[in-house]
Amino acid sequence: MDVRKDHKRLMNNLVILQKIFTTKSLATAIGIERSTFSKRMKEPWRLFSYDDFRSIAKYCGVDYTKLMEGELKI
Repeated sequence: MDVRKDHKRLMNNLVILQKIFTTKSLATAIGIERSTFSKRMKEPWRLFSYDDFRSIAKYCGVDYTKLMEGELKI
């Protein structure tokens, strides 16, 4: 499987969640500043931790596996 496709899918999922929940609320959910969240969004697969992704999934009410490997839709 192409890693770039995985990165793009994860990025798309996070962007969808940002549109629904706002950057500020997602940043708060993982205990960081909004500006830090935005910086990490440049390469979320590298700059967010496993715990960050778990917390985002829980906060947004989405399945962790769906966030990481699936395709979220609005």
